[in-house]
Amino acid sequence: MDFQAFRNTLGHFSTGVTVVSTKSEYEFLGFTANAFSSVSMDPPIILVCIDKKATSLHAFKPNHPFVINILTKEQKEDGLWFSKKSDEKFKDISYTVSKDGVPVLDGNLATIECDVAAIIEAGDHYIITGNVKDVVYDDQKDPLIFFRGQLQHLPETQVNN
Repeated sequence: MDFQAFRNTLGHFSTGVTVVSTKSEYEFLGFTANAFSSVSMDPPIILVCIDKKATSLHAFKPNHPFVINILTKEQKEDGLWFSKKSDEKFKDISYTVSKDGVPVLDGNLATIECDVAAIIEAGDHYIITGNVKDVVYDDQKDPLIFFRGQLQHLPETQVNN
């Protein structure tokens, strides 16, 4: 199989854009992910995929808290920032801290607070499932989407209808 053709094919599936945030013993950690999905409504479970080479991987352990920050079109720069390697991911980023001590980006379209349920090896990534503990959303904001390798947003006439 042609790797680039496979990657381009997957790029034709538009997804929302998230920043996954958590904490280690010494720092806040975060990365941009579009490989995110709901798994179960009862009980509420989600999944997110993380590259095996991700610098924040070490923080994900069973029962450890993390947050899925679903981004708005106004958070495009945050999505780009968290996709880059940096030791100071939360420098100059506007956020609050959850009751579990995990950073939550300000201005999200939606926020999902979780605890790690399972970590499953899958090729060059791990699938992290999360037991959902709390959710918040804003019906008045527009989503940031990832399509054909680009961060985009929906045309104004299609949102909130």
